[in-house]
Amino acid sequence: MKAMVLPALGAPLERREVPRPKIGPSDALVRVRAAGVGLTVVIMIAVPGRVTAFPRIPGHEVAGEVVEIGPDVTNVRPGDRVTSHFYLTCHACRYCRSARETLCTAFRGYVGMALDGAYAEYMAVPALNLVRIPDGVADVDAAVASDAIATPLHACREEARVGPGDDVLIVGAGGGVGIHAVQMAKLCGGRVLAADLADAKLEMARTVGADELVDVRREPLARQALALTEGRGVDAAIDFVASRETLEACLASLAPAGRLVVVGSRPRQVFGVEPTFSVDAQLVLNRALEIHGSRYVTLTEIAQTLELLRQRRLRAVVTRTFPLDAAEEAHRLVRDNALVGRAALEIG
Repeated sequence: MKAMVLPALGAPLERREVPRPKIGPSDALVRVRAAGVGLTVVIMIAVPGRVTAFPRIPGHEVAGEVVEIGPDVTNVRPGDRVTSHFYLTCHACRYCRSARETLCTAFRGYVGMALDGAYAEYMAVPALNLVRIPDGVADVDAAVASDAIATPLHACREEARVGPGDDVLIVGAGGGVGIHAVQMAKLCGGRVLAADLADAKLEMARTVGADELVDVRREPLARQALALTEGRGVDAAIDFVASRETLEACLASLAPAGRLVVVGSRPRQVFGVEPTFSVDAQLVLNRALEIHGSRYVTLTEIAQTLELLRQRRLRAVVTRTFPLDAAEEAHRLVRDNALVGRAALEIG
């Protein structure tokens, strides 16, 4: 089968012919039709320790059909259209059993990092990771839903707790995850302030429903957020950039009892900058502020996201698609911050 292979840490992807993967008793073999391409993959294949062995086929945002199952599999059948959860978890520890599987105590790594992923014609994955795709949801949309859309659902609903009338600042609003957070915050009833630094990204944020645009090239982020809320501040700030500058600006933008939700990351190994930021403990205490780390999603949240797509209550913003052979070009554009919304590979 054709696959795009990562030969070594941080190396360019290579097109190779590799054997079709074999499945174990609890696995499913999936014929891949589409794979999302985002910053998570680009970061993780360059950070030591995330990829457990080389060569490795990356890619965790997948849509495809089950073609074979192991003898112990009962949750999917051949012919089912499916996407996959990103994390390899035990499904049995206290966190997995309380809908916090991203904190699994027996965590085994990530799809596309600890086992071969979706940048290939076929992939083998634990069947319990799979979620059925409802009829009416396109392959490309379903692939990015498993992370780029489901992650904002969790961040907005569970961490930011966005409710009707809340002012919500989305930082990195025109990116592949942030653009879906704009839509998700609107679904939760929020008034969205969309912050970015490119005209095309700001315009896309407006197109999908942002109420106010914050062009951080024009004046400081916090100053604009306060001006747009008559000095009160925002009820929640969700940061998909997570640099020192944006995180500190988000804290300064919060109203009393406001929530800062950290979704993005800037590993030193990839970006060459210090990923920490300063917190004034007295400010946090006096204003009763909250700081949340939003760590991916549950299997249930993936299913809920797919249902929202089926109902047309939001849309997947995929502005560029590429053939499998062009995966490295897609990665370059992501690294250069040159894409509006999400990119995807069309494989089937």
